[in-house]
Amino acid sequence: MDVSNLGARLAEILDGGGEPAPGADRFLPLVTLDSGARCGLDREGRWLLVPDDGRPATRSTPDTAHLFHEVLEWKRPRFDDALEAGARAAELPADEVVFAFPTVDVVRGVLAKQHPYLTRLALEWLHPTELRALRADLREVTRTASMPLPVKELAERLIVPE
Repeated sequence: MDVSNLGARLAEILDGGGEPAPGADRFLPLVTLDSGARCGLDREGRWLLVPDDGRPATRSTPDTAHLFHEVLEWKRPRFDDALEAGARAAELPADEVVFAFPTVDVVRGVLAKQHPYLTRLALEWLHPTELRALRADLREVTRTASMPLPVKELAERLIVPE
């Protein structure tokens, strides 16, 4: 996320409120998932997933992005629309917020776990603009012996030519 564009507004919002995030600073929740967990941004524009049961918040990094797998339970348009609505309600630039969500990291992290159900959801979540960044990961799905054939075939169809 380009913090220079959003940082001042996030700081203003979080100085005046926001919500506490166990194990992290205050954050601006933008989407509430079916479990009650909330996805939002901290003061530095980093994505947090905050469970509703008091467990510590998870900050999205390449190593933790797979923990955001619950977002994949929603169809992509529903999630993007919810992010956009949350951003608009907070008077943040909606497109920047939607594009800043770490989709490639989340999908890459989920694919690495080799769980067939979540792999299928992750593959169905992708937009064409995200396919090139995940080319090697998609190729790996097609080579995973334990992956069901329909999931392998879906991954194969998503691999863009070099």
